[in-house]
Amino acid sequence: MAGRMKVKFDKYWENIEKPENLNILLFIAIVLDPRYKMRYVNFILSKSYGFLLGKLKADNVEGVLKRLYNHYNYSSTETFTNNIGGDTNMMGEVDDILHSQWEKHLENEENIEKKSELDQYLMDNVEKPKDFNILTWWKASSNRYPTISKMARDVLSIPVSTVASESAFSTGGRILDSYRSSLSPKTIEALICTQQWIRSPSKEWKVQDYLEEVQKIEEVEKGNLLI
Repeated sequence: MAGRMKVKFDKYWENIEKPENLNILLFIAIVLDPRYKMRYVNFILSKSYGFLLGKLKADNVEGVLKRLYNHYNYSSTETFTNNIGGDTNMMGEVDDILHSQWEKHLENEENIEKKSELDQYLMDNVEKPKDFNILTWWKASSNRYPTISKMARDVLSIPVSTVASESAFSTGGRILDSYRSSLSPKTIEALICTQQWIRSPSKEWKVQDYLEEVQKIEEVEKGNLLI
């Protein structure tokens, strides 16, 4: 068991001293948590590897983060342009769209030295709430950080572990083995469901619940007798 656990551990963390071997998405997920951001990554890497090596690893994470942001930002701009291209049937609409694009172009040139959405997100203060729901926070902040919210939607939806899916296959393997290979799908489903029901915490029933259940059964029986 220990040997199998080490194989799974090395799958993610073997040779972590080399920056190229870091599982970058795990750090990107931390940065996309408004309670930590890049500050926590810098802090924890410097604590773990020292200032110089920690700085090298943090720069690697930040570089990947910026490339990911540029990819999402470019994809959003391209989608917006393609959507506009399909609605240019009338000359008036074309003029309005071109004028809008021209104003946007001028605005981008004037603000070229201003902070990007990613820079603004990283510069903002970290959140310090007691009861925090990261998905609710990103939903509420999607207008403020439209591009980064799309990144968070995709990155945070990735399971951090494969245990859940592997456990489901392991359960099927324990039931459908070489001695039970002729079980029907319905029987296998019944066995798995029964196992889950047995393991689930039992519900505490009150006397009133039992009385209501008995009353429903009696009403059904009376209805059947009348029929």
